[in-house]
Parts: sequence; structure tokens; C-alpha cells
Amino acid sequence: MHRFAPIAALLSLAACAAPVAAPDPSPLGDVQIGTDIYPIEATEAGTWRVKVGGHPVVCAKPNQEACYWSVRNYLTAQELLDDLG
Repeated sequence: MHRFAPIAALLSLAACAAPVAAPDPSPLGDVQIGTDIYPIEATEAGTWRVKVGGHPVVCAKPNQEACYWSVRNYLTAQELLDDLG
């Protein structure tokens, strides 16, 4: 029974050191480009971001217009990269 004491100790330490998940960002509105709609989220740090295809795009300023242009610029850059192959 003493063989398992070190393993139990390691498991209990690992449970204490597990990171706490951050709360989900709160939605603040949407960015619409064409027929696509992307939700705006705020993080705890006070920055705004939009998830485009699973990738977070950070808004230049915490307002809806800045998020719109950040998403437009991101999508344009992705199109240009796709054109390059």
C-alpha cells in the first residue's frame, strides 16, 4: 500500500496546480460583412475582439466601427494570402 503513496501525492499536487478557466467573453454586438455576421466579445483586459473562423481578431479600439475595420482588414489579408498560394 505504501507504493501508491507517492503517486497519490503527485496527483493531489497536480489537482491544486490546475489552471482556473477564465470566464467566457461577453458579447457586445455584431460585425456584419456581406451575409456573414461575427459576434464582438470583450475580454477581462478590456479589449474587444471578434472571432473569425475560430481565430480571434483584436479590434483596434473598443468600439463597433473599429471592430468592423479590423475584421475587414483581416479578411482582406487572408484573401491576399490565399491568392499567393
